[in-house]
This record gives sequence, C-alpha cells and structure tokens, in this order.
Amino acid sequence: MKWLALVVVACGDPAGPCDDVAGTCLAIRVESATIRELDHLELDVLHGNRHGTTTTQPSGGGVAALPLETAIELAVPGEVPIEVGVVAAAKLAGTVLGLGAGSTSLAPDQHGTLAIVLAPPEDCTAGGYYCGGDKLAGDPDTLYQCNAGGVPLARGRCELGCIVRPTDDDACRGAGGCFEGSDYCGGDKLDGDPQTLYTCTAGAGTNPRVCPNGCVVETSDDDHCR
Repeated sequence: MKWLALVVVACGDPAGPCDDVAGTCLAIRVESATIRELDHLELDVLHGNRHGTTTTQPSGGGVAALPLETAIELAVPGEVPIEVGVVAAAKLAGTVLGLGAGSTSLAPDQHGTLAIVLAPPEDCTAGGYYCGGDKLAGDPDTLYQCNAGGVPLARGRCELGCIVRPTDDDACRGAGGCFEGSDYCGGDKLDGDPQTLYTCTAGAGTNPRVCPNGCVVETSDDDHCR
C-alpha cells in the first residue's frame, strides 16, 4: 500500500496544498533567510515506524523561488495520533544549498501544517550516523545517516535519547541489562543504530548486522532483522 504521496502548489496559490486531499495530509512551508531558489526539494519522512523519501521539482523544470509550499499525504493506521518527522534538502544544479527539519503529530484524516526553515548544511561524513542537530538537520532524538549530496536519511527514533559521540558514529541510547549472547536492535538494550542487530558481549554490542528491511524489537525473545 502506498503510504506517502507528494502534493505541490506554488506559494501564494489560494488553494492550500492539502485542500483536495481527503485523508491525512501535512502541509509544509519551506523558507530560508539565505536561500532564494531551488530546482529540487528532497524530503525524508519518518512516520511512526515507517520511513520514506520523496523528491519534487518545479513543473516543467526550471527553478522555484522560496518560500514555497508542498504537502505530504500519509496513511495513518488506527485511531492514535502518530509523530511525523520531516527533513528537507534544497538542491540547485545538484548541490545541496540548505537543510531544515521539523516534526508534528497527526491523527488519521487530520490536516496539519509544518514550517521548515532551511540553513546552509554543515559537513558530515558520508554514510556516518548522526543525531539530529549534530552536523545535520533533524530531530535531536532521531538518528540519521549522512547522505552525501542529498537529504539526511532517518534510521529511527531513539526512545531513550540519542548519544553524540565525537570520535565515533552517534547512536541511540540502549536501556542496558542485555543478556550475554543475545541479539538486540540498537537502542533496545544496547547503544547503536536502530536498523542494526548487535550481539551482547560483556554488556556491549558486537557483531553488528545491518537489517535492510528494519530491525524488530521483541519482548520475550531475541530481537531480529525483519
């Protein structure tokens, strides 16, 4: 099932970007004090335990002036509101000019709004993991992967907070108390990436295995890759 779709309108259009959407929709206003225009807008969306990226560009090509408005149509299951985190990257001629992030809570069939302010990006190491706000835009309690030349990619929310480690990848904080030889997703009982499975060895995570389809936390058995 398609859970994310992009709807775009020009800033100043009397119709809002969510006006024609029957379901859950998040209208996003993108602005900047330093960036005037872009030819691609990349969005990374973390929605509950779902993650996706999407890209839009001006109709017919060319460039679009900031500020601009766009929207994300989401499928929100159940009846409980879900936290939606968005990171935006403005690109011009293949170069990332600015990054910004924001988050809000949305209930099923609700229309919400979110303002994202873009600022020039800092230098992060391609492929490295960072807490939001540490060298890249994002939620400080979410772990992201630095994406050279594009929007940072969310790895997952850190339920116990995100740890900034100046000499190593940042990581989601684990609760501790792991059982020797058992496997855990990062941020469960062990510090690490929530999409990587680790083995508990002397209280630390070893033998990391990245889970391409996500890592599943279990309550009465070892965690495992989906």
